Amino acid sequence: MTNLVFLSERTAYLPGTNNLGVIVASNKQAIAVDTGIDKEASRILRRACEAVGLTLAAVVSTHHHADHVGGNDYLVRNIPGLQVYAPRREAPLIEDPYLEPMYLSGGASPLLAMRNKFVMATPSPVHQRFDAGELTVLDVQLLTVPIPGHSLAQVAVVVDDVCFAADGFFGDRVLTKYGVPYAHDVAAQCASFAVVRSLAVTHWIPGHGEAVKRTELEQTIAANLAAITHSRALVLTALQTPKTLPAVVASVQQVLAMPSASLAQYAVFASGIAAYLNWLVADGAAVAELSADGLVWRRV
Repeated sequence: MTNLVFLSERTAYLPGTNNLGVIVASNKQAIAVDTGIDKEASRILRRACEAVGLTLAAVVSTHHHADHVGGNDYLVRNIPGLQVYAPRREAPLIEDPYLEPMYLSGGASPLLAMRNKFVMATPSPVHQRFDAGELTVLDVQLLTVPIPGHSLAQVAVVVDDVCFAADGFFGDRVLTKYGVPYAHDVAAQCASFAVVRSLAVTHWIPGHGEAVKRTELEQTIAANLAAITHSRALVLTALQTPKTLPAVVASVQQVLAMPSASLAQYAVFASGIAAYLNWLVADGAAVAELSADGLVWRRV
């Protein structure tokens, strides 16, 4: 079993494909920061807490993506009284995860292949909605910091000298694996890097990747910005002739030599490319217009 890694007396994380945060409250209770992709991930988290004498009593969900909230349901059903907290604008998609494959399908009823745990988590209640800022959970005073961009209203969770950074940035291996860092709003994602950098903490725990110390943060943020700059360049290059979104996706995937392995993976990648296209339009580097081929983007 994977063990909790303690950073201080009351902050720890469970390393893995998703790093899951743990904050110790009084009476041997604990708060989870995200729960992983499914019940098995949250079961492992629960056992890791119990191995050090802690009982999970609350969950703070940083954003709605399935790999961060898929374990909520298991904990709610198996731990009496457990409370789930989530950002106000993220909560509806946690309670009704059908909305995610629906918007990835352009608002249409999603294909069956889109209704899996990678994009459609098991629904869970959100007992407490919050706006970013100070938040008291159990008897612990947390600071929830808005870092939108990767998702609509993602937050980082800060306590003591630790920032649970969710998907505010990615580790090097993740950047290499996926090629284009996923974003809902790329401009907001870039702005959030400055927010993450400004926090007066010593340790940052990203949702995916190695824990980062202050001495390593600048290099990590620079790697994320470089990946975004490279992705923007790939999309701009694809627009040497006007293209539809599927054509831009195909062009970028061919350059990266990263074809999608599933329909769900393709839909997520295409959504991320659409965010880059809209960023270019907002910057005046491209325009979106109707043509005989439908909606196309054209480089200015």
